[in-house]
Amino acid sequence: MSNAIWRLSSDTLACFTEDPEVIAKIRRSYPDFTIMATYQRGDQITGTQYRVPAARKRVAKRLFNVVQIT
Repeated sequence: MSNAIWRLSSDTLACFTEDPEVIAKIRRSYPDFTIMATYQRGDQITGTQYRVPAARKRVAKRLFNVVQIT
């Protein structure tokens, strides 16, 4: 599964995942991660992009299993 994190501004990160387990964890436990976009193939969601506060960078890196923010 593909995961990525990049910086939108000094106080906001964008995170993308295709992993259904990560999507479920975010839905269940992280109300401050807001959905920016969903990617679909047919009727199935294949990926989700989130807007994350920069203060939650450490949590995001661990959740998305990303070493470096691009």
